[in-house]
Amino acid sequence: MSDLSSGSETSGVTTGLVVRYVREHGGESAVTELLRRAAVPHPLAELQDESRWVSYDTRIRLFEAAAQVLGDPDCTFAMGAAALRTGLNHSLVLVLRALGSPAQVYRQLPRAVPKFSATSTMEVLELAPGRATVRFRLHEGYRHSRLDCRYAQGLIQIVPEIFGLPPATLVHDRCQSDGAEACVYRVRWTARTRLPWLRSRRSTELELAALRGQLHALQSAATELVESDDLSLTLRRITHRAAAAVLAPSYLLAVADPQGGGPLVHSEGLPQHEVAPLADRLLAGEDLGEGAVVVDVASSRRWHGRLAAMYLPGQRGLDDERSLLSAYAGHAAAALDLLLALEDSRRGQSRSDALLTLAHELQAATDETTIADVVVSALPGIVGCSASAVLLWDAAAGALLPVASAGLTPDQWAVMHAGPIRADDTPELVEMLARQEPRIIPADEATPALRDLLLALDLAGCVVVPLVAGGDLLGVATASWRDGPMPVDLREGIARLQGVGEYAATALQNARLLAKVQHQAHHDTLTGLPNRLLFTRTLDQTLLALEPGRSAAVLFCDLDKFKRVNDDFGHAAGDELLRQVSARIAGAIRGHDVAARLSGDEFAVLLPDVGDPLAADSLGRRVVACFQSPFRIDGRELRVTTSVGVALQTGPGGRADRLLRQADTAMYTAKVRGRNQVAVAPAGAVVPAPGATAPAPAPVAQASLEAELVRALREDELRLAFQPIWSVRPELGRQEIAASARAVGVEALVRWQHPRLGLLGPAAFLPLAEEAGLVVELDLWAIRTACARAAAHGAGGRGLHVAVNLASSTLADPRLQPAVRSALAEHGLRPEQLYLEVVESRALLDVPALAGRLTALRRLGVRIALDDFGTGYSTLTWVQRLPVDQVKVDRSFTAGLPHDAAALAVTRSVLALARDLGVEIVAEGVETADQLAALVGAGCTLVQGYLLGRPAFELPELGGRPSPAADPQATARG
Repeated sequence: MSDLSSGSETSGVTTGLVVRYVREHGGESAVTELLRRAAVPHPLAELQDESRWVSYDTRIRLFEAAAQVLGDPDCTFAMGAAALRTGLNHSLVLVLRALGSPAQVYRQLPRAVPKFSATSTMEVLELAPGRATVRFRLHEGYRHSRLDCRYAQGLIQIVPEIFGLPPATLVHDRCQSDGAEACVYRVRWTARTRLPWLRSRRSTELELAALRGQLHALQSAATELVESDDLSLTLRRITHRAAAAVLAPSYLLAVADPQGGGPLVHSEGLPQHEVAPLADRLLAGEDLGEGAVVVDVASSRRWHGRLAAMYLPGQRGLDDERSLLSAYAGHAAAALDLLLALEDSRRGQSRSDALLTLAHELQAATDETTIADVVVSALPGIVGCSASAVLLWDAAAGALLPVASAGLTPDQWAVMHAGPIRADDTPELVEMLARQEPRIIPADEATPALRDLLLALDLAGCVVVPLVAGGDLLGVATASWRDGPMPVDLREGIARLQGVGEYAATALQNARLLAKVQHQAHHDTLTGLPNRLLFTRTLDQTLLALEPGRSAAVLFCDLDKFKRVNDDFGHAAGDELLRQVSARIAGAIRGHDVAARLSGDEFAVLLPDVGDPLAADSLGRRVVACFQSPFRIDGRELRVTTSVGVALQTGPGGRADRLLRQADTAMYTAKVRGRNQVAVAPAGAVVPAPGATAPAPAPVAQASLEAELVRALREDELRLAFQPIWSVRPELGRQEIAASARAVGVEALVRWQHPRLGLLGPAAFLPLAEEAGLVVELDLWAIRTACARAAAHGAGGRGLHVAVNLASSTLADPRLQPAVRSALAEHGLRPEQLYLEVVESRALLDVPALAGRLTALRRLGVRIALDDFGTGYSTLTWVQRLPVDQVKVDRSFTAGLPHDAAALAVTRSVLALARDLGVEIVAEGVETADQLAALVGAGCTLVQGYLLGRPAFELPELGGRPSPAADPQATARG
C-alpha cells in the first residue's frame, strides 16, 4: 500500500468533534460562522461523517475558526478533553476499555493515532504505574499548530476517564511549535480512586453509553444496508458504513459476483490504481500486511467475500478491532443474503414474464426476421447473457446466415452480419449438424474462424442451441457473455436456451408455412407469376403514388386460339405452353415491370413508368414479337401468337379496375383487327362496367374528387382540429366538477380545407378515401402532423397526449410502424404522448394478428386506445386479448345518462372492468352537466365532449381550463 492522498489526512472523528463542540457552546449560528470563516471545501454533512477523511489544512482551519467564533484561544484543548462526552467513536471507546487500564491504553496509544491523523506519529518513551512520557511528532512538510498540539493534549488527558478515573495531569515542556524536534507530554494519573464505588459507577456508565452508541450505530448501518434493492448501492453502503465498526483511514470490500462474472469491488480512501490488485489479493486470501484488519463477509447460507479496514504502512489497528469488524460484516452478509434472495425471486419472475411475452410475441410474428428479432431481444433477460443472435441455415450454401442480434455495438453488429458462417470453415458447425445438440464454445477453445469472430465481438464465448423442427435444422440461437469468463455452471442457462429454441423453431416452421401459403395465395401455382389479386394490389399502389405528369400503363395479353392447343394436344401440353409463355413475357419486359397471369390464357404487364402512349405501344409490340419463335412442347413445335391491349394513366386519380377494363377492351380491339398485334385504348376511354347491358357513364365527379384528395395530401390542404380530453375531480360538488376540469390530452380530427367547397368534415371524404385506397395515406399524414403539433406545443417539458384514429387497413399496412417511429424521432415527441385509437371492425377479425401488430407498436412506447367501446360485436374479447391502455366509452351510452338505468349500469361495469385490468377510461360525448355528474359519480375521471370544449385548430394548454369555442365543422364530430 502507498500513502494516502493529501485529502485523507484527518479523520472525520476530529472534524465531527469540532462541529459538535462549537454547536454545544455557540448554537447553529456558531456552526454556520465556523464554516464561513474556515472556508473549507466540504459541506457540513461530510465534516460530521466519521468515515470521511479530509486534509490536515482543513483540520487546522477548523481549529482556528473555532477559536475565533467561540472567543476561546484554548478551545481545542477543551474539545479533546470533552471528547468522551461529545461523541468519541463508540467502537474506539470499547476497544480501549477492553485493554483494562490507563497504562495499557497509553502503551497502545501510538496504534490509535492513525484513527485520527495520518500526519503525526506517537511514541511512548516511558511507562510506569501512574505515569507515562509520550513523544508526539508532526511529519515533515506540515505547518505545526499550537491548537493541534492542545487538541492532542486534551485527548491524552482523558484516557483515565475511560476507566472511571479522574483526568490525567499533563506537563508539556517541549513543543514542536517552539522549534523542538517533537512535542513531549509527561502524563500522571491516579491509579485508583478513594471511592471505588464511584469509579465503578462512572466506568460502567461510560461502557454502557459506548455499548448503546455502538449498538445504535450498527443497527443504523444494518437498517441502511437493507433499505435498497440495488446490489451496487448496497455494496457502496457496506464500504462506507464500515467506520461504524472500525475507525480506519481506508476500507476495501470485494465480493463474488452472484452472476458468475468478475469480483465486485468497492473502496473508500484508497488510490484508485491500487484497488484492483488489492481486491484480487483480498479474495485470494493473501496476507495484506499488519496494517489490514480482514474479515469474511459470510452468513450461514453463503460466503460473499471479504472486508478489510486498512491503515498506512507501518501502522496497525488495535487488538479487538477484528471482532467489531466481524460483527459488522455479519450484518452486511445478512443484507446481501436478503438482497440476493429478492434478486433471485425478481429474476425468476422476470424470466417467467419474459417467457410469457416471448410466447405471445412469437405467436403474433409472421416472418422469419420478426421472429429472430423477438428471440434475440428476449434471450438476455431469460438466459442472463450479454449478447444473443439468431442465424438461419441455408442448406444450398452450406452456411449459417446472421438474421438478428442483440447486445452488440454498431461496429460489432457490422462484423456479425458481414457474411455467412460456412460449415467448411467451422468444425463446430459440422458437429452440430450431425448431432443437433447444444454446444458450449469458449473463445479460447474455438477453432480459428470462430475464435476470430468471438474476439472481434469482444465475447468470452457462447452457447449455441440448434433450432430443429421435424428433424430439419432451421438455424441456431446463441447466447454469449462479454464481461469476464463465461459462467462456470451453464446447465440452467442451456435449459432455458433450449426452451426458447423450441419456441423459436416452432415459430420459424409456422412462418415458413405461412409464407408458403401467402405466396400461393398471391402467385399462380402453374407459372409462379403474381396472380390477379397481387397484380391488382400492386397496380393500385402504383397509381396511388403516381405524380402529376408521370404515366403508368397496363398491357393486357390474351393468347390467340389457345383453346385449340388444349383440344389438340391435351391440357398437359397447354400447361407447359403457359409456363413457357410466362418465361418469354418476363424476358421481354424491363426489369422493374411486373408480369402476372390473371386467369387461363390471360396475362398482364404493369409498366410503372412510361413516358407516353408511344413508349407503352413499343413495349406492347416487344411482347408480341417474343412470340414469333415457335414453342417446343413434347418434341413438337407450336406456333402461338398473342393480342395485346394497352391502357395508359397519366397523373393521380387512376384506379386499377378501370385501367384493367380499358386494357381488356383494347385487347379485344386487337383481336377484332386480326390478332397478333397491339391496340392502345384512347385517352379518357369509358368502358362498360362488368355485367352492364349498356355503357355506364363515367363517375366523373367521384374521379375528380379522388384526384383532388390526392392533391390535398400533396399540397397541404388537410387540417387537424383537436378536441380536448379533460381530467375532472370526483371529490368536488356537482357545481364545481366542470370548473375543476383540466386538459390532459386531445383527439386529432381530420378536416379538408377544399379550395372550392370550403371546410369539409370527414363524412364528406373519408368513405371516398376508403374506396379509393387513400385512407392509409390520410392516417399516416395525421400521425406525422399530430406528432409535429404536439411536440411544438409541449416543447421544453411535459405536454398533452394526442390521439389519432386509425382505419383497419392502416393497422394492417406494413408502413405504419416505421411511420410512427419516424414521426416520433423527427419531431422529438415522447412516445407515451401518442395514443393510437382502434375501432372494432369486421376487417380485424384476426385478433391474434392484430394483437401482434399492436404489441409491436407498444414496444415503441406509444399507447393503444380502443375507441367507440360497446358498439362492436366482440368488445370484451378485444379488451381481454388486445394490449390496450385506454378504452373510450361510446357516446351512445353517455347520451342515455343519467336517466337510462341500463346505460348507467353498463358504464359502471365498464369502469369496474377497467380498474381490474389497469386500463384508463374516457367517456365520449359529454354534452350536459347531468351527464358529467353521472359519469363522475360512477368513478369516471376522464371525459370528452361539447360541454367542456369543442374541437379547435389550436391546442389547449396542458392543465388548461374549459373554454368552449366554435367547432371547425361542428356537424362532423369525428
